Amino acid sequence: MTLNRENPAAEHLGLLYRVSRALLKEGEYGELLSGLLDTLIEGLGADRGFVVVREAGEFRATAARNFRSEALSQAEEAVSCSIARSVMESGRAVLIGDALMTEPYSRQPSIQQLSLRSVLCAPLVASDEAFALIYLENRLVTNCFTEEQRNLLDEVCALAAPRLRAAVAMSQAHRRAEALERAHTQSDGILTADSAMERVLQTAHQIATTDLPVLIEGETGTGKELVARAVYRHSARVKGPFIALNCAAIPASLIGSELFGFVRGAFTGANRDRVGFIGAAHRGTLFLDEIGDLPLDLQPHLLRVLQSGEFTRLGSTRIEQVDVRFIAATNRDLESEVKASRFRADLFFRISAITLRLPPLRDRPHDTRLLAEHFVRTAAARYGRPVPRLTEDCLSALTAYSFPGNVRELESEMARLAALASADVPCGVDLLSDRIRRRGNGQSQVSSQATPIAPMSLHEMEKQLIDSVLQYTGGNRTRAAEILGISREGLRTKLQRQQVPAESDPLP
Repeated sequence: MTLNRENPAAEHLGLLYRVSRALLKEGEYGELLSGLLDTLIEGLGADRGFVVVREAGEFRATAARNFRSEALSQAEEAVSCSIARSVMESGRAVLIGDALMTEPYSRQPSIQQLSLRSVLCAPLVASDEAFALIYLENRLVTNCFTEEQRNLLDEVCALAAPRLRAAVAMSQAHRRAEALERAHTQSDGILTADSAMERVLQTAHQIATTDLPVLIEGETGTGKELVARAVYRHSARVKGPFIALNCAAIPASLIGSELFGFVRGAFTGANRDRVGFIGAAHRGTLFLDEIGDLPLDLQPHLLRVLQSGEFTRLGSTRIEQVDVRFIAATNRDLESEVKASRFRADLFFRISAITLRLPPLRDRPHDTRLLAEHFVRTAAARYGRPVPRLTEDCLSALTAYSFPGNVRELESEMARLAALASADVPCGVDLLSDRIRRRGNGQSQVSSQATPIAPMSLHEMEKQLIDSVLQYTGGNRTRAAEILGISREGLRTKLQRQQVPAESDPLP
């Protein structure tokens, strides 16, 4: 429907009425923008239209109608940047009868390439700033739009700006979120330049589409859960839930009810039925972190679920069936745990159909630099501060440090540095934590070739590491757990497994 030339005032009011109805409709922001464009295209005689925003100096079509492709990235190519820039900078509507014949636009390559004829473009203004444009075209008819229609579009933009500002902002946020999601999906949130780590990720992608159980081995803080989520995202179960349970963070007396669930009256305080982690993961993936801490008496019940998909809630006699893929992670040598009768052999063989071993950060010096710069940028953005520049001495000290807490410890260190760094001052070694400076400048660095480590099990190595960290922190439980990258309850559980007597426990 085009404007009635004999009674323009009536049609003017009719279009404003339809625009008002479009703005008042409830619904998703994309529907709002598309509905408004449809109303304007029909009412003003355009053949297509766009809502255009400017991001990082470039013009983006955040909504498009009557375009032959649904891809906004292609729609952006159909927008004349010269016209959009003129309207955005002047804050005034532009009416062009024939862009191919109108100076200065006719000289622009984009006008020639698009073969533009009639263009009507007006800014959406809020707080004296143009935040977007409504851009209408008719590529076949010259002088399609009139001066009266330009005034009408100005009125529409003034009426729509308060409502559209939020819609445009949401559209931009949605677009950025999609871009981040694509980047995140491609990298699985794991940054690495290490060949061994890349092989692990390649294997993870290869086995993701199967339903085989996966065991991820690696020291605390190496990114085991990130790899587990990568397997989940590339699996056929991606539309199902991803449920994570840290077996080391829950007291042994409670983990059974958390894992399998319970029925009302199963024990004191069980005043209602509860679905456990296994039931919640139905048709999805269950990630059992630190499975080496799962109590021995619960391991046969978990093995039953792995073998048959059957389990029973605490306090119930009814057998329930689930369809779950299991991914487990551990910082222990489970084979040694099996030999020491601390882990069931049948469960170990069942969960380790596919085993992924993550190298520690100290064996990935290139990743230390890559991740340090990534984490400091992320932290600076989170705190709203300028991104600190890490000096070569600072990076060298970081790569010389062994990082017993691995990636998690590095991330914490970079967050601390971003909070302490001064603007425009390069970050040197002096801003690093004392323990990193001492290791980095050679005061406490010990060559592994000069003093080889005696062969020992991972269990014994873990015990020595915990003892060393506790000594370093003066027995401070919270600080030790932070350095080790585990919870306070997880540290307590590990000490209990090491049979540290309560009276000699150095922790507060």
